Amino acid sequence: MLKGSFPDVDYIFLMSKEIIKPAKSFANDRAHYTVLVVCAQGSSSSQVRQAMKSLGFVQMSTAATHMQGIDKVKVRKFTHIIFDAKVTDMPTVDFVKQIIEMDGNTILIAISDQPKIDDVFSLLRAGGRGFIVPPFNTETLESVLERATEGPALSEAVLNAPDRNGAFTAIVLNNLYRLSVAMRQSKEFASAARDVRIYDYQFKESIELAQLFCDGTENDLRDKIIEGCINRAKDAATRLGRLRKKLKKERFDEDGNVIIEAAEA
Repeated sequence: MLKGSFPDVDYIFLMSKEIIKPAKSFANDRAHYTVLVVCAQGSSSSQVRQAMKSLGFVQMSTAATHMQGIDKVKVRKFTHIIFDAKVTDMPTVDFVKQIIEMDGNTILIAISDQPKIDDVFSLLRAGGRGFIVPPFNTETLESVLERATEGPALSEAVLNAPDRNGAFTAIVLNNLYRLSVAMRQSKEFASAARDVRIYDYQFKESIELAQLFCDGTENDLRDKIIEGCINRAKDAATRLGRLRKKLKKERFDEDGNVIIEAAEA
């Protein structure tokens, strides 16, 4: 996937819906959710409102600008806010920050037809939970809403990391390790097959997100991942060497008890 493009956004959200089933509470609670759509009147605003209605959201309000949206939040609580990522009468990052200051539990989702990666990342750092690119279908919007309701798109470790690519590398390699362990265990235990499916999704999603939000180019991310693999290989070799040295010094008595011999000079 090319840096700066969003061809696989639907894949990220739809795959999560397919493999990890969303909590039933989302479907049950949507009639009680209150939604504010902050978007200039037009095709995007109409599309969002029609899709929300078809999904069972009945408590909706609209605002044409971000300042109007803030005014509405001051007098009414909204569980979800879908807002235009383009600047209207205030910077969108400031809009997100002010909403979060008023109610940190608000779920904010940005909508933009020409998103820039760094702009989206800034919105996520400010407190946004997700983003969506029009044109979209009802199923895609539902998936985005479910994921955003479950939690932030990126962890605090990534959002606030001084080395973004380093943070992504740690997540990708950790997920790869979990997947490899689950795949090995699945050869002996049939019950581990479900873990393989879950960890496979988490590994692939972490790669997609890392490619999407990496700092610099995908080549920069690749080099950081390679560096991470080398460092982990060195660490594993060091630990293995210590273990071998320790075992060489250990002897066992007739009862199987370990006798620690004096270290070699």
